[in-house]
Amino acid sequence: MTAIAGLSGKYRGVAKLEGNTKAKVLQVLATFAYADYCRSAATPGARCRDCHGTGRAVDIAKTELWGRVAEKECGRCKGVGYSRMPASAAYRAVTMLIPNLTQPTWSRTVKPLYDALVVQCHKEESIADNILNAITR
Repeated sequence: MTAIAGLSGKYRGVAKLEGNTKAKVLQVLATFAYADYCRSAATPGARCRDCHGTGRAVDIAKTELWGRVAEKECGRCKGVGYSRMPASAAYRAVTMLIPNLTQPTWSRTVKPLYDALVVQCHKEESIADNILNAITR
């Protein structure tokens, strides 16, 4: 939690909150960021409806032109196979703690922290993966 508190000082929307409220908001943001990070095509309800979690979709125009099945990157999920958790879910949870938080204020001041927390999760995974690869060589 101390790493999150250090990161939150850069974002004025969270930095100016009182201690108890700030801690609760950081906990909510960290929980949602971790849930977004852990999301995959195997997560119930997260799988892309167009490609069914494969990241590939049938290219109808090329299939008709070539006479055989042609695939392309899925346009809905951009080849990932699942949809990210919407930031609006985190916004709704934070507004339970800060009722006067408007959508524009969220987008400018708090959502960048939420996005930074998701990126931090991916960075930490990469560091752990590098260490594991170094150890198991």
